[in-house]
Amino acid sequence: MKKTNLLPMLLFGALAYGQVGVNTDTPKATLDVKAKNMDGSTAEGILVPRLTGNTLFSAIASNTYGMDQNGAMVYVTETPDPSNQVNQTLHVDAVGYYYFNADQNEWVKMGGGNNFYNADGSLQGPRQVTMDGNNLGFTGGRMGVGTSTPDPSAILDLTSTTDGFLPPRMTKVQMDAIFHPAHGLVIYCTDCFGNKGCIMVNDSTNPLVPEWGSLCSSNTPNGDVLALDCSSATTSGTLFAGSMVSGVNTTIPYSGGNGGAYNAGSFISTGVTGLSATIAGGSLNSGNGNLIFNITGTPSAAGTANFAITIGGKSCTFSVPVNPFLGSITALNCGSTSFIPPTITQGETYSGTMSIPYTGGNGEAYGQQQFSFNGLTFTLPAGALVNGNGNLVYTVTGTATTAGTMSLPISFAGQSCNVSKTISPSGSGGSTTMCMGNGTKLWASHNLGADTSLDPNPSVVTQGLHGNYYQWGRADVVADAYTPAGNIPGWNTVNASNGAWNSGTESVPVKTGIDPCPSGFRVPTRAEWVALINNSTSNTIGTFSTSPTNFGAARQFNCPSNGNKLTLPASGTRFDLTGVLSSRGYSGFYWSNTEDGDNAYALSFTSGGVGPANGYRRTLGVSVRCIAE
Repeated sequence: MKKTNLLPMLLFGALAYGQVGVNTDTPKATLDVKAKNMDGSTAEGILVPRLTGNTLFSAIASNTYGMDQNGAMVYVTETPDPSNQVNQTLHVDAVGYYYFNADQNEWVKMGGGNNFYNADGSLQGPRQVTMDGNNLGFTGGRMGVGTSTPDPSAILDLTSTTDGFLPPRMTKVQMDAIFHPAHGLVIYCTDCFGNKGCIMVNDSTNPLVPEWGSLCSSNTPNGDVLALDCSSATTSGTLFAGSMVSGVNTTIPYSGGNGGAYNAGSFISTGVTGLSATIAGGSLNSGNGNLIFNITGTPSAAGTANFAITIGGKSCTFSVPVNPFLGSITALNCGSTSFIPPTITQGETYSGTMSIPYTGGNGEAYGQQQFSFNGLTFTLPAGALVNGNGNLVYTVTGTATTAGTMSLPISFAGQSCNVSKTISPSGSGGSTTMCMGNGTKLWASHNLGADTSLDPNPSVVTQGLHGNYYQWGRADVVADAYTPAGNIPGWNTVNASNGAWNSGTESVPVKTGIDPCPSGFRVPTRAEWVALINNSTSNTIGTFSTSPTNFGAARQFNCPSNGNKLTLPASGTRFDLTGVLSSRGYSGFYWSNTEDGDNAYALSFTSGGVGPANGYRRTLGVSVRCIAE
């Protein structure tokens, strides 16, 4: 290729015309560069100075680029080191063309596409954006969708003759769960008013007490009744002066309902004060129906509580009698409270009872009481005190949310105390590493169903450590340490099938879906019991003698290499034909998941020794100690 020094020609062109042309005699600008060939046979274009980003950074120190270089253009071949992306080279972050902006004292990427779509910025005036014929406008702090001129009275103007506006859609449960909804908050309830759906607005100025109102006059008429019949009101449950109300409802009949919607409401008592009658929002029947009001609060005195209500455009007043609280006791003994079952575990559903002893009962009646604590609901049903000493027996249901010791405030008939109850952590209640011949293995620290808040290796074994009884191959609990010693009605006398607890082999066990052990644990194999016994020393705890109340006998296995212990209470068995208790305090039996013909293997022991692999009838009720999978 022939190379020509263009400098004389450029100087001549500049002197002659004030403009320079390359490959053209008639330049149309200060510098006009034409391609020499249009067929791709030669390399065409303009090569600007090519520098690395680090070179541009080095130029900062000597003030190489200033106002005189405003508009200078370079091609960056390598991005600067991260530490050099500062000052003039702050935005030099990719290979490409850059020009120097002296006013901003920085290199600016050419063709970088910086705009308010992909970078923060400020709109200096009204802006209009059109996409496929749809307008988006920003004018005077207002936004218009579908219009370039949003109405001056609106911060958001949605304009369309073909499309509508969809507010957030959710169920009533989700609506009621909104945390502190703002006054005027709008949503669309998908299943309100008999699944018809409705736009709802929060009318309450108190975010703690939302009041959702309906805007659906088009498909749900406002509720209207011909008459409310407060004279025929019926109340379930009993109110006692000074006793918090629980489980009391009043039903009010109405006639001539129009099927329309009515809002939730709360009505305060007069006469006897301290009570509220609340009703959830809903829809009236077309014709006759009933409205149910929940009575809550603590009545201030005995007498009559009156509630003036207005529903469906009609009003009436119903009355509820409040009885004097005549029941009295001399003391509550919270320190002797018992829970059955005794173990409450975090995150696991609990259903049982809490029994609190009292003294000095006078035989009088009392109403239902209820409170909630740590995810559990405690309900004392309505009843009557005994004359003298007795127990307040609460039903306890729910799922404990937090582990640790909880203190329950109990108040009854003017007496108060606190019940202390430990909530066990989620899981098996801990694990213990024991010697197994070819190393160690984790075992559950407690029997399945035992109170995992108790020390698993105490010097004196107690009832709470015994846990549940299971028939082999079944997940159901057939008895526990608190079950009476006699026959158990409906005892199952049919053997479970082979493979019920192990769908693999004894050397490679596979836990089944009806294995009763918690996640991560399973019933041990016969071989694992043998390995534990053969690689441990053992001793007895307590006195070994047969008695339904002898909970103190146990055999303790010790791992010589680490000093860990595994204590197995001598829980006896539940007889295979009737479920009657046998040998508690004299012997212990612990299932394996391994079959023995029509029987199944279990560890057994007495004070005289240990049988690590004996066969027993599968319908016996036997203890379970779990091993890690």
